Amino acid sequence: MRTIQTAAHPRGPLGATITIDRIPWVPKTKTSGRRTGHQAINVAEVHIDEHRVRSWPMVYILTNTEEAYVGQTTSVLSRMDQHGANPEKHDFTHTNLIYSDAFNMSVITDYEHRLIQLMNADGLYRLTNKNEGLQDSDYYCKDEYDEMFQQLWKELADYNLVQHTIEQLEESEVFKYSPYKRLNAEQEAAFSDIFAAVKSYIDGGKPAPIVVEGMPGTGKTVLAVFLLKALKDSEKFGHLNVKILEPMTALKATLQDSLKGVYGLSEDDIIGPSDLASAKAGFVPGEKGRYDILLVDESHKLKGRRNIQNYADFDRSSTALGLDKMTCTQVDWVLNQAKLPIFFYDPLQSIGRSGVTAEEFTSSIGDAANEPIHLESQMRVKGGKDYLEYVQAILHNGSPESKTFPGYELEIHQDFVSFYGSFQRTLSNNGLTRMVAGFSWEWLTNPKRKLKTGETPAEYDISIEGINLRWNRKNTNWVGIGTKDPTAAQEVGCIHSIQGYDLSYAYVIFGNELGYDRNTQTLKVNRDAYKDKNGKNATEDAELLTYIENVYYVLLTRGINGTHIYVCDPDLREHLSHFFPQDH
Repeated sequence: MRTIQTAAHPRGPLGATITIDRIPWVPKTKTSGRRTGHQAINVAEVHIDEHRVRSWPMVYILTNTEEAYVGQTTSVLSRMDQHGANPEKHDFTHTNLIYSDAFNMSVITDYEHRLIQLMNADGLYRLTNKNEGLQDSDYYCKDEYDEMFQQLWKELADYNLVQHTIEQLEESEVFKYSPYKRLNAEQEAAFSDIFAAVKSYIDGGKPAPIVVEGMPGTGKTVLAVFLLKALKDSEKFGHLNVKILEPMTALKATLQDSLKGVYGLSEDDIIGPSDLASAKAGFVPGEKGRYDILLVDESHKLKGRRNIQNYADFDRSSTALGLDKMTCTQVDWVLNQAKLPIFFYDPLQSIGRSGVTAEEFTSSIGDAANEPIHLESQMRVKGGKDYLEYVQAILHNGSPESKTFPGYELEIHQDFVSFYGSFQRTLSNNGLTRMVAGFSWEWLTNPKRKLKTGETPAEYDISIEGINLRWNRKNTNWVGIGTKDPTAAQEVGCIHSIQGYDLSYAYVIFGNELGYDRNTQTLKVNRDAYKDKNGKNATEDAELLTYIENVYYVLLTRGINGTHIYVCDPDLREHLSHFFPQDH
């Protein structure tokens, strides 16, 4: 390696200005060498120096009344000529040029990607962009350019190109599950491996299952959504029958809602396990391999025939698929109907006996389970991978050295009044803050619960230190509903309403179903206090303890910016206080 000392030093963008120039597209003339009717810009109407229009890095937004396309180029004039020759761009009526003397290729690539992500979530325009090439990157003076982008976004609102603030959008489900997310290096490598497998399949190779394994927050769902969009947009793969299979009813609805406005996608691209054997979804008895590719999100939530709510539906689907209803699992359903199944999986998020076990998963899909594509970089929790491993060690009777995580707000409260007051203050500034808890309380306010003779409807489910709270009324998109419904934001979410979702801050309540044995110095289960009947039926205490530990592992890994904890059991509270900073 050789280092060279230079006399010159690049200047930062301090005090740089950004210009937004909106101009109409006009028909091109025959003198341009192309037929009349193609659209381009009239240089005479551009207020930016002509030399810059011909040769300078810029970002642009093409618009009509409903749709938009975001791009970047080093020559606006040439790129507009190219777009003018593309029939797909003929419906646009204006181009909005975004220029600064401080722009360079790294900056405009970054700005292009940010505008695509945010404008898709904003919803004022329907973007026609594909999602190819969206990668995360760093560059010189990025912090300063970040500040400039914040100011640019506010000006775009004045131009009626956007309608929400960046803060509002980043707290939305549409943003979190956008197919325009930028992939990190690990996700990009996984994406390339999967695309190579798809190409091999198209070229006649024998397809084999693929497993993508990662801890919470490593971007498994983000990668699945990105793959769906990329495959649908691809000229080579666009004809394939590709779907995301989402086992979690709540998350399925959220994904459908998030993707229904995305160009080239629809809510029908998200299906559930029962759709694999549904005539309404196109199933024909006796037909196998109906889907070319199934992207199976949250694969650890696929079920077997035990501790489930509706055995009849499970049996009906299994029989329709030609499988033994007593021995098959929903993993087998997937293998029956998908030529190339891709499983996004985390065995540590198995939270009940109804879910497929690691042994069943491996037995069904074979070698792929032992050779997964690993995702390890933490994209959700700012405490990073170290925090997740720390939580995992604590919950599985480890004794890690007490530590803090700079930039991540982590705190255990010694009384519930302090916990609840902190929650209210945080919620007032961060709309995606929620309380979540283990299954230590009955759902007394369930509107479907049959009341006993003379019994009046319950007003709350949880009461701690004189503070009364209700469980979440709805599982489907409970997190998102709370951003618009203040009542929902005050509810306590259960594992089924929160698994797979992100929160700005998580306020986690440990119920009395989990305690601490001072004699053995280990966690213990209080079976009578655990109210999830399907979760505990036919389980031994050791098995149930593992499921409960996994529940709290999920709850403690939801918060992006921080996690606050309250523990009902005094002995467990004292034990956990050795590992988590205490409130003051």
